[in-house]
Amino acid sequence: MDVHAAAPPEAATCPIELAIHTIGGKWRMLVLRSLLLGGAQRYNGLLASVAGISPKELTRNLRGLEDAGLIVREPVRRGECEIDVYAVTELGSALRPALSSLGSFGVRLIQDFAAREGRERR
Repeated sequence: MDVHAAAPPEAATCPIELAIHTIGGKWRMLVLRSLLLGGAQRYNGLLASVAGISPKELTRNLRGLEDAGLIVREPVRRGECEIDVYAVTELGSALRPALSSLGSFGVRLIQDFAAREGRERR
């Protein structure tokens, strides 16, 4: 699947719009967070690490991230069994600084919210 083909026309000329289209949404960001922080993982590991995601949503989001070239599904042999492991690609790893910045911003939001709550209680 061509990610660009599924993107809105504005994304063809706006890198921010294309990025938002590609990684936007609650689940994709959380799946990427889990893989960037925890390394390569099996499907069930991801299902457990992304609180609240359904198996159907996880599958849909993993496929979208694979189609975008941000993650890869690799078969790994363990004894007699072969299991699939999901890992971030080099392109996906380029998101690490952006996700780190979003995390820092989230910390500031929490602090700001707590400060405003404290002022309102007085």
